[in-house]
Amino acid sequence: MYKAQTLIVGGGVWGLSTAYHLARSGRTNVLVLERNEELFDETTSQAAGLVGQVRTTSVMRRAIRYAVDLFSNFERETGHDPGFRQVGSLLLALTPERMASYEEQVAHANNNAVEASFVDDAELSRLAPGLDVSRVEGGYFVPGDGYLDPRQCARALGAAAKDGRVRIRTGTRVTGLSVRDNRVVGVETEGGLVEAEQVVVTAGPWTGVVARTAGYEPAMQPIRHQRVTTVPVEGIPAHHPVVRVTDVGCYLRPEKGGYLYGFFEPHPTSYDLEALPPEFKTADIEAPVEVMAEARDRLDPIFPGLKSLEVAEYKRGLTTFAPDGAYLVGPVPGIEGLFAATGCASLGIAGSAAVGRWLANWVTEGDPGEDLTPVDLERFGEKAADREWVRRESEKFYGAYYSIPSMSVT
Repeated sequence: MYKAQTLIVGGGVWGLSTAYHLARSGRTNVLVLERNEELFDETTSQAAGLVGQVRTTSVMRRAIRYAVDLFSNFERETGHDPGFRQVGSLLLALTPERMASYEEQVAHANNNAVEASFVDDAELSRLAPGLDVSRVEGGYFVPGDGYLDPRQCARALGAAAKDGRVRIRTGTRVTGLSVRDNRVVGVETEGGLVEAEQVVVTAGPWTGVVARTAGYEPAMQPIRHQRVTTVPVEGIPAHHPVVRVTDVGCYLRPEKGGYLYGFFEPHPTSYDLEALPPEFKTADIEAPVEVMAEARDRLDPIFPGLKSLEVAEYKRGLTTFAPDGAYLVGPVPGIEGLFAATGCASLGIAGSAAVGRWLANWVTEGDPGEDLTPVDLERFGEKAADREWVRRESEKFYGAYYSIPSMSVT
């Protein structure tokens, strides 16, 4: 069928970023295989694309800083616009306890070269005119943040990769990994074996399904994460930032003249993809009508016009979480030439730049270029074999994503 030096399983934003970074490094014999007829049509297409720099770990601060730098200059350097809107992030507090935690976050941000500052009511109203400032304790603004259009970002990465002679094949489902003498030699597809010297699995929620064919099971859990976009409405300014209302587990940003908003459900719904048909897609998830009605009700007191806006589109997302909420990226233990990346933790678009660079460096240099211990595939040790523990802890992290003790901000 085909042969490649490096083969990437999955044509979402992480796979296309890896392909782009491999091409940029000078590698030309790269092949991306995507099961759908269209690229980035699963998790990537359903994402919110938020880019937030306030992070608890140095690894993630560097990752997001790299994303801001790469995507700010991407069109000039490649000719492809990734759709980065650097409009900032506005984090709102509804309680004194949250404001106290924000004091710590702002100090933490400024100590780590991320500009962040508290803003008064007048500035809150200017940034987000639909906001009822009387319902909030206060908030802070991070001007360097913003959001990416997920499809546009993935399309730009894919186009730049193809400019670098990367080959992309859609409509090709990988049914298994081919391993001989503890070394990957290619992948099995419905059309036969595709040989490769290295294989990188970036198949989102399906990464575990693919990796298990080689005897490896990453410590992650696919979890439903839903969003909606509303019909257009007048009065949303071009400078409107991403707004995070962490006390109610919600976020909101402009989208196609209306709003996009999402919700971290306190009682998450997990999916076992092994128990579902091979042709299952995220589009098969039931529209989250009740869940997103709760999100709207949570946001409506702060954005009182939201309840009157009809839903234009339900986004059916499956995110992946590790028990500690950090990425899972690196060489698969015990199988030479095999790499995997999953556990996007609802931060997949923003992290795509760094994940692609890390994987490309591992493939070409044998080293990611920095200490990635916090995202190591083996960091959970023997606990990773306890799938009930993985599911329980991953759901727990998701449900408490915006909790006060955590400084992780999507």
